[in-house]
Amino acid sequence: MRLRLGLVSETTDQFINQVKLCLFSLRKNGGALKNIPVTLITNSEGLSADQEKELREKFSPLDFITSPRLGAIPHTSKLNVFYSIDPSTYDVLMFMDCDTVVSKPLDHMIDSVKNDGAQFVCRRGGTTDRNRFVNFNALVSSFCGTGRKGKILFEGKEEWPMFNSGVFLVTSEAVVSIRRDCVEFTYQLYNKWQRTDARENLFPFIKIPVKYLYRFRFIRRLYQLKILTRQDVIDSWPLEQGAIALACIKSGVSVQYLDEMYNSWGGVENFRILHCFKSLYKFDRQTMFAAASEEWIEEYINSDIPGKRFLGKIVREYRQVYPGADTS
Repeated sequence: MRLRLGLVSETTDQFINQVKLCLFSLRKNGGALKNIPVTLITNSEGLSADQEKELREKFSPLDFITSPRLGAIPHTSKLNVFYSIDPSTYDVLMFMDCDTVVSKPLDHMIDSVKNDGAQFVCRRGGTTDRNRFVNFNALVSSFCGTGRKGKILFEGKEEWPMFNSGVFLVTSEAVVSIRRDCVEFTYQLYNKWQRTDARENLFPFIKIPVKYLYRFRFIRRLYQLKILTRQDVIDSWPLEQGAIALACIKSGVSVQYLDEMYNSWGGVENFRILHCFKSLYKFDRQTMFAAASEEWIEEYINSDIPGKRFLGKIVREYRQVYPGADTS
């Protein structure tokens, strides 16, 4: 089975430093997957020849692609991974946000694809991800049609799949099936969110639950005329995650949830991929390999949070292996 890892990044020091740490940790800790080929996709502009040479020398097999920037929300850019890499070059595409770090072997990460026939595997979205969508069932009906199958069993209950898309696996066939809808649905959801958000700012009373507003005839009339509309999503940042889920449902792609250890915030010891969410991991990413980083590295190494301890140790190890790594 041919695997390929796709990363999508900006070209700033902050992002490239994260890419370096991600690749360093994969090549060191990835186990059976540590030597899989990697494609680094940059948005709008490419890296310099010297930057590409440095990354190839350290982390090959590695190639580079520059893609047009996708708009809507910033996270839309990760959808470039579906178009920028030719699906004929892999059987399974692995995607990781560039602010992820591999801590332990990933040998069994693809078992659900190899053994169970899953076509898309991604960690279930947590409360923060799922609760941003007001009525996901209605979105499924609107974007995918009624009578769709594709619910999956979670803790004894059936639900439509919903992801945190920081790490996922997808077969080449599924990529071809979902990639257009992933992009189009993101833009459609974003455009609708923009219109609804503008109306809320114009009519602050819309934030009152609709069932109460419907007591007033003129409010009912505004809804009937589509001057006011119900929200589908509270915030814009998870739209691409919902779009991927909707595309999978529409295409009938077989979905399974990825174990949380492969996309963890680092609160438990058994994680294998740490996702360094900026809300918790507030270190300076631009200067993470500079001498000045020793202060926060020491703080992290002595933290009660397993993810922080690991992150501090591997950044220090990177600096020891590549003593000239500071790009700040």
